Parts: sequence; structure tokens; C-alpha cells
Amino acid sequence: MNMKEKILYISDRPSMGADMLIKSLDGVFEISRVRSTDEFNYVPKIILVNLAGLEALDKIKTLTNTKIFLLGTQIEINNAKFQGSEYFIKPFNAKEIKEKLLNLSQSSNEIQRSILLVDDDSVMIRTLRDGLSTSYKVLPANSGANALKILERGQKPDLILLDYEMPEMNGTQVFEILKSSPELSKIPVMFLTAKTDSDSIEKIEELKPEGHLLKTLPLKEIKERLRIFFDMYN
Repeated sequence: MNMKEKILYISDRPSMGADMLIKSLDGVFEISRVRSTDEFNYVPKIILVNLAGLEALDKIKTLTNTKIFLLGTQIEINNAKFQGSEYFIKPFNAKEIKEKLLNLSQSSNEIQRSILLVDDDSVMIRTLRDGLSTSYKVLPANSGANALKILERGQKPDLILLDYEMPEMNGTQVFEILKSSPELSKIPVMFLTAKTDSDSIEKIEELKPEGHLLKTLPLKEIKERLRIFFDMYN
């Protein structure tokens, strides 16, 4: 069964033109409606932003790994000063917009997802990189500091697999740095750990990552868990 592409529609007040457009897209896409001041617990690959009366455009500008389309008049588009986005100008042509979003949806599904793999164990990095590279683009980093350097250079992976136990800068420290950054905080993180005791697992869960993977799991099971994660995240 084909899953409908998820679209986030951000709007702070009713707008006849934009709301009619969204209604025409319902059924073709799975559309979630939120206000700009809400917490975005889930960020899909496509976001539509109604500029009419929008309260928190700066917050939307921090979102990464997503395609943002602005909806509004030519004046609203010009005033938004939003680099890197595309836009649809009123009056909207629902048919053309629907076709463009469908084409984008199909092409985005063909793009290989990327994973930043962070582990100080060279054997673990080689094993996971070789095993996952058939399905994903894997970016290896042998320390937390090197992982942050990769991200600072503009790489925005779809997922970070982060070793929980590392020397110098451990997984918790790296995780806290990521979550304190507006640009990096939206990148999902899964911890890698060799620890199976309840205290260690509880400490990991308290950080509220997207999940954790035991290093002792068979590669086949790790790949299956990643597949399930991306199916839910997409």
C-alpha cells in the first residue's frame, strides 16, 4: 500500500485562498495543520506556510532537511525575506501546485537518506558503514568533536547514530550540544550502546533521543529498526 506524502501546513489565521488550496490537496496528501508558535514534533519533507498574519517566521527559518513553500501575496512574499524557500503567489492555481508537490514527493523518495555514524571504535564504524551503505549514505566520524565539525561544514544528515560511551566528549555531551543549536536540534538522534543494564538504558531514555540500538544486535535487525524509523519519520 502506498503511503501518502505528509505535508505540514503552518497557518495562524484563516485565509480563504490558502485554506481552499489546502482543502484541494487533502486526500492526495496527508496534511497536518499547526500554528507557527506550536512545537513542531514532526517535520516532514514538505512544509506549506501561509504568510497571512504569521507570528513566528523566524522559527520556521531554523527548520532543516525540508522543502518550504510560502503562500501569500507578492507583497507578503517580498516582506518575508526568506532565503532558500519557494513560493506560490495568490491567486493560487491548485492544479499546478498539486502537480508540483506530487513531482517533488516522487523525486524526494528516490533520494538516498544519509546517516552520520559517530563511534570511537574503528571496527564498529567499519562494520556499520559497510552494512548500511547499501541502503544509506553513511558519513563516519570517530569522535564527537569530528562529528560536530562535519555538521558545522553544512552537512545535515537525516539521522545521527551516536555512540553513548566515548572518551573526551561522550554521547551525552554531543547530544546536549546538538539540542542547544537551533540549526541542529531538529536532526533526529539514536544512541548506540553496548550497555544493557537497566540503569544505563534509563539514563539514555531520560535524554529523550529518537531511540537507542544495542551494538550487539545483528546487522539485519539494526537495518530493520532503521527502516521502521524512517517509515515513521517520513
